[in-house]
Amino acid sequence: MYNRILRPLLDNDPRKTITKFGIKMRQFLYPLFKKVVPLTIKRKLILVSRAEIPQKPTIFISTHEFREDCEAAYNAAGGPLFIVNGSVSIVMNTFDGITNWIVGMILVDRANKSSRKAVKAKMIYALKKGANILLYPEGTWNKSPNQIISGLFPGVYEVAKESGAPIVPIANHREKDSIYSIVGSSFDVSGMNREEAMETIKERLSTLRYELIEKYGQYKRDNLPYGSKLDSLWNDHIDALMAEVPYYDYELEKHTKYREKGVTLPSEAFDFFKTIKPSIDTAFLYRENEKWWGNY
Repeated sequence: MYNRILRPLLDNDPRKTITKFGIKMRQFLYPLFKKVVPLTIKRKLILVSRAEIPQKPTIFISTHEFREDCEAAYNAAGGPLFIVNGSVSIVMNTFDGITNWIVGMILVDRANKSSRKAVKAKMIYALKKGANILLYPEGTWNKSPNQIISGLFPGVYEVAKESGAPIVPIANHREKDSIYSIVGSSFDVSGMNREEAMETIKERLSTLRYELIEKYGQYKRDNLPYGSKLDSLWNDHIDALMAEVPYYDYELEKHTKYREKGVTLPSEAFDFFKTIKPSIDTAFLYRENEKWWGNY
């Protein structure tokens, strides 16, 4: 299938993609969506806790790392909202694109600079028209084995500052047949500078995510393998997650992870390894259980 009717959502003019009528209709139909959305996935959605939600247009931000985290975050938010979606290939080629549009969606082409710029204006426009929005500041799935939250795009701060909307963090954790969600307290970043705001946002998301891992995670550190076996276990886990999503754009996702200025990737830090000639003096660097130079 190809969802040609959704192409207009890529227009950069907010007035052509978001309307007051569309916002009101989705608010009216939310009681129905609330019942239907959990039925569209196979896993059980469990809301662990939800702090008080502001009674005004709000920016919901969610962790991002598996197929159903959109449905989980929508369910956890407890109210109608527009989902900021950057997976154009999935939106245009699957029924998920249609369902996202029905409940409310702001579409952005992450491979297009003008579209990335326009999505900020669309989010601000939607908030000022009375809508809530849901976005993923990590930009792409967190595939790191050691980062609770990966780098965050600063666009969320810019939208919050210009719109004056509060931010509400949501964390999700998938364990076997269940998805656990927790909604944290709202906070305001309009009086902060960008560095302070982004640190606050990351701290709030990380704390919620850690709470879920600590309470519902099944793996214990003592039970994990070491070295290459651990590498294989994690890589197989990530491959299995991506295989669940039809039309997953591997190349796009690989190049859309946020990277702060001055941050050196492990693969770059150990790039010198490629130039080392094997010898008795350098043999220790080739030990299989110390692959520090991985890509994650």
